[in-house]
Amino acid sequence: MRDDVLVSASILGAQQDLDACGGRDLLDHIVPDGPFLEACRFHDACYRSGALDQGRCDADFLTDMRDACDAEYPGRSARTHNAACKVAASAYHKAVNSRFGSMLYPGGRTDGALGDVTQRLTASGGTPHLEACAQVTNTANRKLRYYLTLHDAAGKWIATAPAFKSAALQPGETRQLCASTQLSFFRSAGNIGPAYALTLKADDPASINPFGDLVSLDRMDCDTATGACRQVAP
Repeated sequence: MRDDVLVSASILGAQQDLDACGGRDLLDHIVPDGPFLEACRFHDACYRSGALDQGRCDADFLTDMRDACDAEYPGRSARTHNAACKVAASAYHKAVNSRFGSMLYPGGRTDGALGDVTQRLTASGGTPHLEACAQVTNTANRKLRYYLTLHDAAGKWIATAPAFKSAALQPGETRQLCASTQLSFFRSAGNIGPAYALTLKADDPASINPFGDLVSLDRMDCDTATGACRQVAP
């Protein structure tokens, strides 16, 4: 995408003289530029321009840094230095393709959508359990972390998936998440009620709240007997 003339011109036009790997002030001394200065300058401008989403800016950043490693340390004699350089490139990429990077991406949106929902009955220790799976798509312009919550007919929380770690999706990426009554004590397919709700939540990078900063983005209300679902306001 960056090879597009208009996209490239927009990014180059957004460059500023002080762009660097560490940004400005104190971070400029903590994070060395090394062979990555031009890659970092282009990445800063890519964010600032808004010409590409965060995921594409970050992917191009990694490619540029790896190319810089090959240019700085070419040939078999520099193999060790080249490998070390690419390890550093991966570390720089991981630092920006993160919650921190999502927070810094200008004009970043917190969006997401639920797609097709499927349900099935499973058995654990003779107890029937209901598992509901939904296609989750990151419709935002930055990397976000998502959760799928399952509530019963009375609106009581049953389970959250993933249980221990959020699902990190790049812009445009789709993944299936599944929540089950098996993840909750004393709940089963038999006592979930005639209906249940699946709600898509995302960790809002703009908010740092120790008591929770999840934003509800989309919701499906589903019939337990048939599995038919309809989209409603979250």
